[in-house]
Amino acid sequence: MLAQHNFSNQKQIELLQVLNYALYTKHYPQDICGIIEKKTQLLQQAMETPEKDNPDAASVKVRSVVILEMLKLMQLGTAHNDLTKICKLIAFLTGNSYNSIYNELQKGIYFSKFHSKQIDEANKILEELNAPISIEKDKQY
Repeated sequence: MLAQHNFSNQKQIELLQVLNYALYTKHYPQDICGIIEKKTQLLQQAMETPEKDNPDAASVKVRSVVILEMLKLMQLGTAHNDLTKICKLIAFLTGNSYNSIYNELQKGIYFSKFHSKQIDEANKILEELNAPISIEKDKQY
C-alpha cells in the first residue's frame, strides 16, 4: 500500500510504527506498560534516523552502498568479511540502525527514482576524489 506511493522502506516502517502506537493506545488504554514500550520504540527510531535532522543527507541505502563499494575496493567487502560485521561498521559510521541496515543488505539494495539525485551527488564526490568507484542506479547491491 505505502510502496505504491513511492515511500522508502524506512519511511514505511516509521509510518507503520506510528500507526501501531496509535491503534494500541486506542484499543488498550489501560495497558500503561505497553503504551510506554511502544512510545519508547518510536522515540528510539527517531534517534536512529539522523537524516531527519538534515533533509539533504543521503539515504541510508546510498550511504551503505558507497561504504560497501569502498570496502570492496580495499578487499574488505562481503567476499572477505561477514555481513554482520560490515553492517556494524555501516551503522557506526552512518548513525543508522544496525537492524535496518542488515535487513536491507540481506535482501539486496535496489534504488528508486528518489535516489537518483543522491547517487549523482555521491558519484560526483567520488570522481572529485579520483576514486575508481561509482554507484550505478540500476544495479542491485
